[in-house]
Amino acid sequence: MAREVLRSRICRRRCPSRAVRAAKPQAWDVKLPDTPLILAGALGGPFCIYVTTPLRNALTLASQDPYSSAWALYAAVFSGGLTSGWMGGLAPVLPSCPQFCVLGPLFHFLNKSLGNVALAVCLSAMAETLISYSSNTINAQMAFNHEQELAGSSFEVPLVNLFVPYGPGAFIHVCRNIVALSGIRIFSMPCLNLLCRFSRAAGLKLPEEFQSVLADFISSLGAGCLSAPLNQCYNFAITSTAYMESGGVERLHKLGYFLSTTYLVHGPGGEIVGLSTTLGRDLFMRCTYTATLFAIFGSIERTFAALWKKSS
Repeated sequence: MAREVLRSRICRRRCPSRAVRAAKPQAWDVKLPDTPLILAGALGGPFCIYVTTPLRNALTLASQDPYSSAWALYAAVFSGGLTSGWMGGLAPVLPSCPQFCVLGPLFHFLNKSLGNVALAVCLSAMAETLISYSSNTINAQMAFNHEQELAGSSFEVPLVNLFVPYGPGAFIHVCRNIVALSGIRIFSMPCLNLLCRFSRAAGLKLPEEFQSVLADFISSLGAGCLSAPLNQCYNFAITSTAYMESGGVERLHKLGYFLSTTYLVHGPGGEIVGLSTTLGRDLFMRCTYTATLFAIFGSIERTFAALWKKSS
């Protein structure tokens, strides 16, 4: 009898009751993203992508022009008239709907499911490239060809296939997206915490929405600086026929030569003597684009969430 009691106690210790097991949370017991986040991605994404087309087109021209200033490149985008600034801008509008659903709802779903924000960012960036690579590339190539036409040149690069989600510069596209998305998804919260501490220490009372937008903007500026060389490598890859026609190892050499001649200053003997002013120009232009894009999208996300909460 004593053995039976002892055995039953051991069983109770080792085998918790069904009620206790049911009360424990399951690792994959997560809900789908909220409706306002889905709406923000589906509706806000195309708006953000189309509005920022001139900034994106100027970056494409910069990849093949290391000498012009940022202002000259922005002016070149509109050299064919105001509407020419949006050359190719419609190509990525339709894909940007699922693209920003990846940036928003899919990221939040993966983050809750995996419990790892860095992994969620990487997977979201890969999905974003599968969706947006071809449309982004066509947009950039159309802007480049249009500028060549205005300059009186007959040279143009062939457009990639809209229905093929990979091609020259696709891997660079993924790496760029990882760095860019890290801004509002990883670095924004630390920036917000620092802003809150600074405002309290300075005795300032800043609205919460303003602090959130400012944190998104600052973190996107940092991500823009880090992703600028990658972005220009991608733009170079899709507008250089020599790169597109070369093999894997030769492509690496061409990318290295592009980075070296664009961002480094060499002495008479070929030695590196400093950084070129082109690096500062491209950092500024990339930061302007990413900070504007993600700050607008972050504001749209919060606005949709607030309106949905108020109406419910």
